[in-house]
Amino acid sequence: MLIRKNISLDDKYLKKLQPLLDANDGNLSAAIRDTIAIADAALTYHNSIDEAVKFLKESSSREEISNTIKTGESIVINKTMLEWLFRYTKGRLTDEELVNELINPFEVHDMKELEEYLNKVARSYQWTIRTSIKCEEIHNPESALVIFSNATINSREFFAQLVAHFLAKWKHLDVEHIFRRANSTQISFKRNLSVSPSETMPGIRKHFGYLDIVCRELDDNTEFWTQLMYTYNVERYNLVTLHRSQFETFATGDAPNPTKILERLCKQSVSEMSLPDLLVAFRRMYLATQLVKNIEICLEPGKESVTIFHDFKNDRVVSNLVEYFSNIFREKGIPFTTSSYSSMIIFRFYEGPEPTGSSGFYEIAEPNGSGFLEKD
Repeated sequence: MLIRKNISLDDKYLKKLQPLLDANDGNLSAAIRDTIAIADAALTYHNSIDEAVKFLKESSSREEISNTIKTGESIVINKTMLEWLFRYTKGRLTDEELVNELINPFEVHDMKELEEYLNKVARSYQWTIRTSIKCEEIHNPESALVIFSNATINSREFFAQLVAHFLAKWKHLDVEHIFRRANSTQISFKRNLSVSPSETMPGIRKHFGYLDIVCRELDDNTEFWTQLMYTYNVERYNLVTLHRSQFETFATGDAPNPTKILERLCKQSVSEMSLPDLLVAFRRMYLATQLVKNIEICLEPGKESVTIFHDFKNDRVVSNLVEYFSNIFREKGIPFTTSSYSSMIIFRFYEGPEPTGSSGFYEIAEPNGSGFLEKD
């Protein structure tokens, strides 16, 4: 039975029907019959039209993945295994080849295109990561906020590092700050022109490559570092790390000057460093050496100080330790006082006028370890 009914279609729907109209020589009724047949087939295997449309949109990417698996370009990996790989490679920098695998720079010309490209890549790999980029200037932004949402925090971290490497090389943007939440990772970028394209941006190394040097050393000298870490663990970190030349000087009963080693680590001379920067670097270095138990610093302007806690009992050792640390602060060229107690050494600094009655540097020593003594 043939039933005739009037239907109204907007121009946008007629455009969508155009392929079917072409296939039926412009016969609208035949095109609609084909559309109904397609919808019927889709609803046979899906619960709704939206679900069927989503499946059809993703079918091309699934077919593409299937082809790459057949050619050996891609492999299938269990999600749990992949998550384990992401988790235990955190802190290591990825190779440039991986960045090029993810992003083709010749297909991306501005930040808007990058956002679209990353979401397209995520869909093609069947990743659930969604990327959103916010910036004022899409061609050469001074700063940008990139938000990665969905998926797991470890997979987002891996994906974000690749994007950060790309932005560093092609847009001279460095990672300024990362804010991690349960379902999103937000990264703020800022332009940095002081680093050459062949070097790793400091923000990327800080936030993504914090274990890179450690892991490379472990790979290159596995036996040495494994034994050293085992020894530290057995001895509950009651070991001291000193340069060979410093140990030799200490062994003779004298106090070496550690300034050059500190300068090499900081890549800056002590005299050029600000006092707060010097105190922060001092604390970081000597907590790592285990030479003392703890170090507290005060960075309040005009009240800068360093409090060093130790457990040495020999008076000569404590005296040499005071002299050892004093060498660094003398090199800085700022007046200071030294107070020594039974298990504590305090350095106080004066950037302005020296304390009344003093001239140059003066120190308060404690030869017998019995408590605070007056200045010599």
